[in-house]
Amino acid sequence: MKLLSFRLFKCVLLSLGLSAGSQAFAQLDKPDMERIDVVGEKTTPQLKRDFDKQRFAFLEMYNTINEVAKFDMLCEYRKPIGSQIARKLCEPRFVKDFRAMLIKTSSTKPGIDFNRLPDDGHVRFLTQDTREEAFEHVAALMATHPELLESFIKLDAIHQRIEERKNQ
Repeated sequence: MKLLSFRLFKCVLLSLGLSAGSQAFAQLDKPDMERIDVVGEKTTPQLKRDFDKQRFAFLEMYNTINEVAKFDMLCEYRKPIGSQIARKLCEPRFVKDFRAMLIKTSSTKPGIDFNRLPDDGHVRFLTQDTREEAFEHVAALMATHPELLESFIKLDAIHQRIEERKNQ
């Protein structure tokens, strides 16, 4: 009888010990949580990538809204000479048309004389009046289409952040 009561006493103590131990472990499993807020900024290359994405989104929206063909923005992927990295470049239709006209008039004889081809500075100077017209046209479209204005404001905000980084 003593042996049975001793074993029963041992089992009761063991079960009480295990239940108390599990409560202690349960309290250890739920420690006070410390909250850490991390505020990060994008790097300059990330901002430039975001700027390009927003710029192309703005141009795509502009092309869907624009009804004047000569002010369309034509985008294409180009690889610079000596590089295998293609970049997306955009320019207005009137600049492409003017450059094509200059190339056509500069080649009076068979073959291509690269010295007579127009450079970008020359084309930019000769299309200055049309460029100012295009700026006025974009401003008018932004005044009548709030979604285009909102896209431009986002683009300008990213540009301002990039400029702030340059000045630091």
